[in-house]
Amino acid sequence: MMKEPYYLVDFNVSLANFDILINDVLAFSYNDGGSIYSNYPINHFILSSGVQQVKVRFKPLKNSQTIHHEAEAIIKIQYLDASTMDQEQLTTVYEYKMPKAKRDTLPMLESIGEFKAEVPYRLIGWSDAGIIDIKNEVALERIHNYYRRIYTLFKDKDVNSLALLLKKRYEETDASMYLDEDNIAGLNNIFKMLEAEGYIMQDFPETPQISLYAKNRIVNLVRENTSPVIFYLKKETNEEFGFPFYIYLPKGKNSFEIIR
Repeated sequence: MMKEPYYLVDFNVSLANFDILINDVLAFSYNDGGSIYSNYPINHFILSSGVQQVKVRFKPLKNSQTIHHEAEAIIKIQYLDASTMDQEQLTTVYEYKMPKAKRDTLPMLESIGEFKAEVPYRLIGWSDAGIIDIKNEVALERIHNYYRRIYTLFKDKDVNSLALLLKKRYEETDASMYLDEDNIAGLNNIFKMLEAEGYIMQDFPETPQISLYAKNRIVNLVRENTSPVIFYLKKETNEEFGFPFYIYLPKGKNSFEIIR
């Protein structure tokens, strides 16, 4: 096994919006239409070595009800050694090619596959999570209140409180990415950048939307347009900055925690 196996999802997509889920957790989402060719690290969605699930969900372009008949996509899971980042070592362990549609009739297209990962770490992640029932009004209110609490801490720039609540996310992400980061300094730098560049924090959404992942064990609360609740806008250039985060309810506990 490589010293620091570093897994990436590679995507080359045109004329379609899409979501990529790793182990039933949203890893990457694209809703801008057009074309995109890039990759995104996914180690923090891999809790331990073994078989992993990858789900790709293609969606229509904005203002369309069906997937464009000329949409094309190739999705790959690849890895290399993070200690060297030698591109010649890049190995593909999963590949999906979107079938060509004969006409505009598909409202959505979904594919589920598997790949095997070998990693030198083992994370608890959401394996100790309880199932969340969003039909329960009390649970729903608690989710909204937790996100509003984090929103207020960002608005107040309360770095120390945020760092404490983000501790598990930071620890597990750093372990999976082979990093040794000063996350408090990182949060301070975010706030300095936002202020220096004139970003304005947007109001808490009036009608936030809930998404559930990992078989109803992880929650993500987002705005009506799927942007994160923590969302800033630089009006002069229309540049955006978001800080998405997922929460879960550990078994035996009464309060939510940030997990990713």
